[in-house]
Amino acid sequence: MKYKSTVKVGIDEITLVLFPNEKVPPDEWIIKADEILGRFIDLSKIEELFGKMQEAQYGVQQGYSTGLTFENKPWHMSISWHEYLQTMGICIKFSAYAWSVYQSTFFERYGKRMNIALFLKMIQSDFYIARLSRIDMTADYFNFHKCFNPNTIYQNLKSGSIIVKDYKNRSMIKTFNGVDKNGIISTLYVGSRKSNTRCFTRIYDKKAEQIETKGFRYEEAINCKSWIRQEVVFKGTYAHQITEELLNITDEKELVQFIAHQITDRYRFYDIQTKKEMKYTRALLYIMNNAQFNHLSTAIAKDNDLKRSIIYLLKGSGLCPTFYKAFEVWGEGADKEIANYLFEYYEKFYIPEANQKKEIKSWIKKHRSTLRQQTITEYLKGVWV
Repeated sequence: MKYKSTVKVGIDEITLVLFPNEKVPPDEWIIKADEILGRFIDLSKIEELFGKMQEAQYGVQQGYSTGLTFENKPWHMSISWHEYLQTMGICIKFSAYAWSVYQSTFFERYGKRMNIALFLKMIQSDFYIARLSRIDMTADYFNFHKCFNPNTIYQNLKSGSIIVKDYKNRSMIKTFNGVDKNGIISTLYVGSRKSNTRCFTRIYDKKAEQIETKGFRYEEAINCKSWIRQEVVFKGTYAHQITEELLNITDEKELVQFIAHQITDRYRFYDIQTKKEMKYTRALLYIMNNAQFNHLSTAIAKDNDLKRSIIYLLKGSGLCPTFYKAFEVWGEGADKEIANYLFEYYEKFYIPEANQKKEIKSWIKKHRSTLRQQTITEYLKGVWV
C-alpha cells in the first residue's frame, strides 16, 4: 500500500484571558466578571452548542479560585476567575480535544467553518479586552521522510551535524533535551519549558501517542504509515502579539501561511554540511509561500475511550489465551463455552451491581452522547490494529 506524504499545519490547544476594559472597584469585580462571562458565553455560542456550564469541581486553572466547565464530557474546556484579583482576568482554556470538538460542532450546527482567527473576531466585545495567553501551533508530517523523527534529530543536534536558526539566521539553540524511551528519544524539546518561557518546540511521534492512548485522532493514526508532529508553544507576550495578528487574517489560506510562518520564524533546521534547510523545514517554507486549503489540519474528534478497555481485553487481560487453552484441552466449542460462561456471570452477577458503581455511572454520563454518534459496528472498526 502506498502512503501519500503530506504536511499540514494547525492549532492544538488555546488559552485566552478576558480583562475588563477599564479598572473596576474591588467590591464591583464579581458583578463585572459576571457581565464579562455572560457576554463571552453569548458571543462564543458555547452553551448553544454544549448546554449549560456548571460550577467546576476540578480543572480550574492554577492560581484561580473558581470556575465553570461542562460536566460529563470526554474533553476539557473551562472558564476560571479569581473572586478578588481582577488583574488575573477571566481565563478560558480549550484542550486540543475540546477545540476540535468546538470547531466540528459549530460547523454541524451553523453550517460555517470555524478557526482560531474567526473565533477571536467573533468574541470581540466592548465589555472586555481578549487576548491569548497561550497558543500551540502544529505541523503534522504524515508519511514523511524517515529522517524526520525525534531520535534522529536529537542525535544530529547532539553531534552538531544540524543546527537550529531563526529567520534572521540567529542560532536558536540554547537548550535541547529528549525523553528517552527504551534507548530511543521519543520526544525532543528545543528551548526551555519553564513557566516564564515565551516559546519552545517539541517534536514527537504522534502516531505512536494516539495509538497508545487511543486519543481522539486514533483513526488517523492507524491509517497512516508514520505521523511525526512538531508543536510550537507560544506564551505570554508572544501569544499576545499573535492575537493581534490573527485578528487581521481574512481567510483560511492566509491562516495556513501564518501558522507556517510563525513556526519557521523561530525554528529552522539546517544541515551544517550543505548549509541548506532540512527537508522538513523546506516543506513548511513551501506552505508559507504557497498556501492551499488542504494544508490546514481539520481533525474529526472521536471518543475512543472505550477502545482502551476493548483492546486491553483482547491483548492484555489474558482473555484470548484463556479461550485458546480451553480449545486445546477440550477441543472445538470449549472456547465458546468459556465465553458463554463469562457472559452468564456478567448477566447474573455484574449487571445487578453495575448501577451501584459510581465510577461506571460517571463514565456513562461522560461518554454516552459522543459514543452514540456511531453504531457499535462502526465504532469497533480498527480496534484490532
